Amino acid sequence: MSGHDWSIDTIVHALPSPDMRQQALREVHLTPVDQLETIVAKWQSIAARWVDVEAPKIEEAKAHFEKYGEAPAQFSDETQASQAAHLAWRERMREAARERGAA
Repeated sequence: MSGHDWSIDTIVHALPSPDMRQQALREVHLTPVDQLETIVAKWQSIAARWVDVEAPKIEEAKAHFEKYGEAPAQFSDETQASQAAHLAWRERMREAARERGAA
């Protein structure tokens, strides 16, 4: 994985979403000391995978879209599962917007 010099701070900042960052911090803070090394290693692995594997894929897809105006071929085939996931995501975003409006 990454040759990055990891700390709790760099692990948490490398995670791709606020929910994941919060979950990592919660687990680190609430884990008994004798189990802490295992939890930190778990989150370090997740962060390293994101930095080394997943983020570069997204950057490549973004560059392809900017150059050609369309997503790379591997992202253009819709499936029933991808359509359902997209519709579920849109509904979650609508619900979040409604909740923010009510606050």
